[in-house]
Amino acid sequence: MSLAKAPEPAVERVPSPVPRHRPRRGLFLLHSQPDPHWRPRHTRARRMLGPAMFVGAGIATGLMLHTVDPREPGHYPTCPFLAVTGLYCPGCGAMRAIASLTDGDVPAALGYNPFAMVALVLLIGIFVEWAARQWSGRQKLMTARPWVIGLFAVLTVAFWIARNLPGMTWLSPA
Repeated sequence: MSLAKAPEPAVERVPSPVPRHRPRRGLFLLHSQPDPHWRPRHTRARRMLGPAMFVGAGIATGLMLHTVDPREPGHYPTCPFLAVTGLYCPGCGAMRAIASLTDGDVPAALGYNPFAMVALVLLIGIFVEWAARQWSGRQKLMTARPWVIGLFAVLTVAFWIARNLPGMTWLSPA
């Protein structure tokens, strides 16, 4: 009598009902391949509620900064980091820069905080992509690549350090 096991019968593999997503190669964002059976759960009006709220908040913020000028002392509190350390943070001057944008003065906005203005352009691009996805009903499968997040963190810290160096006063919001 032999102790060898009998070969097991071949099992037919059934494909999974949930498709595996393979990331599409984009430069800054990863886009997963959408599920072909996915359908939006909500109407277009309901999907566009989020983007409409963001636009409304942006308009309200712009109107507030245009009406109550942050360039005048006493209208808004001082940056807590600046008050405690005497150093500028990466966001110092961003409110004044946005107020300058509402006045149409782009050079002054870049003078107050150039990093915030570049970040604002990138955020507007991300918002447009999100709003387009909401409009068309496509799945929300966007994620930033890890190197993009790391690069943004490194650039933020580099800007933070550079604007506080003695020779780099042109980066200060003063």
